[in-house]
Amino acid sequence: MGWAWLILVLATYPWILGADLASDTLASSSLVFFVTGACLIAPARRLRRWQAVLFAACLGFLFEARRPIPDGALALALVAVAIYLSSNRQLLRTTPGMLRVAAAVNIAACLCWFVAAAYVSPVPAGEQFGSLLLQLLFAGVIGAVGVIPIALTQNSAMDRLGVPPAPETP
Repeated sequence: MGWAWLILVLATYPWILGADLASDTLASSSLVFFVTGACLIAPARRLRRWQAVLFAACLGFLFEARRPIPDGALALALVAVAIYLSSNRQLLRTTPGMLRVAAAVNIAACLCWFVAAAYVSPVPAGEQFGSLLLQLLFAGVIGAVGVIPIALTQNSAMDRLGVPPAPETP
């Protein structure tokens, strides 16, 4: 099923849109509702490596579309994470492992996004350190809590498409 990654992007898009709308709601507190890293977990478990990479790239560019960050910064980070996760599927076999990886991936992707946003921001980076810590904590919690409903939606879409579990070797 070669187009499964694209259909999975369409199934994941409401979560990205909801996160963008929640971010707009929380704009006064300078928090971004970041779920992009958590969206990589289920596809990394089931898709082949090249499909997971294409999914991660599309997801990164979808999230970047409304953000003032350099083009490709988040997409390249998500591609690297997708390659790592599709090579180490044993990290995603258990639910506690999946939750830990979801929180870690969401924090890492959020850190890449925050650094890229700070790069183009007129505010000095030293003044944004407190905001960075709050944002990373928020991203970790959202990654761990949000991965379950996101993964259920994505697994349902992959089941309907007939995507078999990916082999252990990429």
